[in-house]
Amino acid sequence: MNTSATRYSGGAILLHWLIAALLLANVVIAFTMEDARGLMPLHKSIGITVLLLTLVRIAWRLTHAAPPLPASLASWERTAARITHAAFYLLLLVMPLLGWAASSSGSRGTGALFGVIPWFDLPIAKSHELHEAMGEAHELAAYLTIALIVLHVAGALKHHFIDRDGTLSRMLPGR
Repeated sequence: MNTSATRYSGGAILLHWLIAALLLANVVIAFTMEDARGLMPLHKSIGITVLLLTLVRIAWRLTHAAPPLPASLASWERTAARITHAAFYLLLLVMPLLGWAASSSGSRGTGALFGVIPWFDLPIAKSHELHEAMGEAHELAAYLTIALIVLHVAGALKHHFIDRDGTLSRMLPGR
């Protein structure tokens, strides 16, 4: 099952795990930011990085076909996999864009990425109301992303430990 025809490419695997690690870091930061406000610039920098890497991931996906799903998958599992992947791409674009819009419409702006790389605000109005609305939409998108991650991980673990169909190993590095 683990031939190159059934595994994701090295680039796809690298982008998958890099984005996953950055998302995990940003979730931890988001839940601890109230106690450590100094983490907001790092949260913003990671969010912009996730957005940029997601654009790279989409470009990679458009130029490198994904391996076929295992033949053992039920029709509903194939549909769920397609919907989940599409939802991930959508949320990994929308969530950071909403956060960027929240920052851009706020009084502090986006700032420099990782304190080093000058970054620009989106060309939107500075408005407390818009800042709050974009922030709430960003938070909703974040919770939807977390729910999708839980579903994704549960599905991967089900396929690995119950179905034993090699689905998880398609995305594991170095296998």
